[in-house]
Amino acid sequence: MNNKKLMKKVIELDTQTLHTREQSERVMVQIAIIRKAYGVKNNETDMEVLDFERERVLTDHEIKEEFEKYIGFWEWAINSNDKDKAKQFENKVNYFIDGVNFFDTVLAQEFTNTFKSLLNAA
Repeated sequence: MNNKKLMKKVIELDTQTLHTREQSERVMVQIAIIRKAYGVKNNETDMEVLDFERERVLTDHEIKEEFEKYIGFWEWAINSNDKDKAKQFENKVNYFIDGVNFFDTVLAQEFTNTFKSLLNAA
């Protein structure tokens, strides 16, 4: 991925004015997976952004493991019959998918299909 495009997104998320808890959660989940996937350090947002192709440091398998963690929390809330928590974790799963969609649309679509199947089964 082009580093300038990546850093533009990271800086955009990093500098948003957050007005609601939901907006905060969305930004935190998205920026976490984007930073983690490309190894973006906190201090990089304060530096000059260079133009080069940046390699992903997480494999698809490692990203799937992260996705499974969010699914696990959602399933826990469903099994606990806590509808409010379930909705909160459902939102976080969707925010995670949106973050992945920024850099890998195929993987994000796979996650979307998986989660839709789980939602239909719940």
